[in-house]
Amino acid sequence: MKKLFEDMLDRLSRVPGVRGAMIVDAQAGVPIVEEMAEGVAGGAVAAMAASLVKRSAKAATTAKFGELRAIQLEAAAGHLIIASHRDVVAVAVTRVDAQLGLVRVEMRNVLEALKR
Repeated sequence: MKKLFEDMLDRLSRVPGVRGAMIVDAQAGVPIVEEMAEGVAGGAVAAMAASLVKRSAKAATTAKFGELRAIQLEAAAGHLIIASHRDVVAVAVTRVDAQLGLVRVEMRNVLEALKR
């Protein structure tokens, strides 16, 4: 399974503008595998992503939006894109100039691979 995660990260990390990517254990909030640029605190990002997924999924259910698909945070220097399937969370950390559409397509591919 770890090899599958590593292959998914490799594809996601190759998207222009991606500074890092990781697969996170949603329950523990820790990275299973990660490829992060220097200076990106992977552990902190993993914990925040897991927490956001839990809270956002609950909010989506309460609002009757259905299953949570993805979360995108936008900041002055970049984006954080998070998607989940069961107990696994995929995270991409991008620069502000990243091709977000391509990042989202690769995130969707990661989720499809997780469903198999």
